Amino acid sequence: MRRQRILQVFSLGFVSLLLLLSACRHSSPDTILPFRETTVQKTDIEVKDGDTFTWRGQKVRMLGIDCAEKDSPFHNGNQEPWGSRAEEYLRQQIEKANKLSVIRIEQPDRYGRWLGYLLADGENVNARIIRAGLAYETVSHYGKQGLDRYAEECLEAARTSPKPEFESPHDFRKRNRKE
Repeated sequence: MRRQRILQVFSLGFVSLLLLLSACRHSSPDTILPFRETTVQKTDIEVKDGDTFTWRGQKVRMLGIDCAEKDSPFHNGNQEPWGSRAEEYLRQQIEKANKLSVIRIEQPDRYGRWLGYLLADGENVNARIIRAGLAYETVSHYGKQGLDRYAEECLEAARTSPKPEFESPHDFRKRNRKE
């Protein structure tokens, strides 16, 4: 009887541990993650490149897009003039907007960056950058991250717009990685 009770307690503990571990594993790309929409002021944004900006000192990596690379300590060379064009395009989108907001995932990524979509007057700037031929879409690789509407807008922009005239930034980084 005592041996049976010990076995039951052990089995229950083991099942509980498995459930806990499965709940703690990383989410899949299409898991709905908590997100937040925040209205931002132009003066609080500093554009870093075509797909990255800082807002009040926090780095924000724009989801769904990958723009041409500029000079970096992590790879040799750059993808100019496309990197600077994407950066300038993002800067112009911010400057001409009457209202800006960021829809971002609640938790930063492993590099400490916030991940999200930038809206200018309610429109998805990330998708605009794709339509302008200045970015490749990344939703098909990384998933929708629980932000389906904005991810779908990026996918639609990629389907209906010409392919960018530069090499995929992912391929460029891989080929030119510094040793």
